[in-house]
Amino acid sequence: MNQDKKTSRRNMLRRSSAVLGAVILTPLVTHSPQANAGSMTKGMLHYQDTPKDGKMCADCAAYNPPTPDTASGTCKVVAGPVNPQGWCMAYSHR
Repeated sequence: MNQDKKTSRRNMLRRSSAVLGAVILTPLVTHSPQANAGSMTKGMLHYQDTPKDGKMCADCAAYNPPTPDTASGTCKVVAGPVNPQGWCMAYSHR
C-alpha cells in the first residue's frame, strides 16, 4: 500500500516531459498565420529590390500590385511597400 503513494522517478520524468511538451507546443498549435499576415520585416526575409534568379515579387502569389495612386505594391507576408522587381525568401510562384 505504501508503494502506491510514492511516485517513481520514471513516472515523475514522464509527467514532467508531458507538461513541458504541452507548454512548448500550445503556442505553436494555436498560432494563427493569418493573424500576422504582412507583419514580417524585410530584413527577416532578406528582401532585396532586385530579382533573384529570375524570381521577382510581381510573379509571387503573395504580391498585391500597386493601385493607380501608389508606386509600389504590397505583400501578404512582408510589411511595407514592395517593389514589383524585388525578391525575398517568402517568394512563391503563382
